[in-house]
Amino acid sequence: MNRILEQGTPNETIAAGSNVHIRRIVVPIDLSAYSEKTASYAVGLAKNFGASITFLHVFSPEALTEFATGEVYEIYGRERSPAKERLAIFASHISQTYPRCQTEIRVGDTAEQTKLAALELDADLIITPSYNPGFLDRLFGLEQAPRTVNCAPCPVVVYYESNK
Repeated sequence: MNRILEQGTPNETIAAGSNVHIRRIVVPIDLSAYSEKTASYAVGLAKNFGASITFLHVFSPEALTEFATGEVYEIYGRERSPAKERLAIFASHISQTYPRCQTEIRVGDTAEQTKLAALELDADLIITPSYNPGFLDRLFGLEQAPRTVNCAPCPVVVYYESNK
C-alpha cells in the first residue's frame, strides 16, 4: 500500500486504488484562525474530488435554555448578528478560491448538529478541527472532534496542526 501511495499523485492513487467518491463535505467551524486553516485544508481536498463544501457554524443553546423570557431571546439574536457577518465574510473569502461552498448556521450541540447536517446533505465526508484540549475538556468530554467521530454517519477527517 505504501508503495502505491509513493508512486502517484493523490488523485491518481485514489482513482486507481479504489472507488472513493467524495461529492459533499461538511466542515464545522467556529470562525477562529484555526478554523480558517481547517477550511483551507478542506478546500484543497474538495478541489481534488470536485466536491462541494458546507461550512457549518453552530451556536450553543445555553442562552435559550437558561432563560425563558422574550428579552433573552432578543439579546441572543443580537449576539448572533456579528457571527453571521463574520461567517459571510469568511464564505466570501473562501468562495474566491473555491466557489463550490456554502454556509449554514444552526443552534445546538456542535457534534450533534454536524451529524444532522451530514445526514440531511447526504455528505460523504466530515472534516472537523481538533484543538489542544485542556484537562477539563478531556475529563468532561467537551472536545468536539472525538464526539463528532463517535456520532458521524460518514467518514471523518480530524484536522490537527501541531505547534511544533
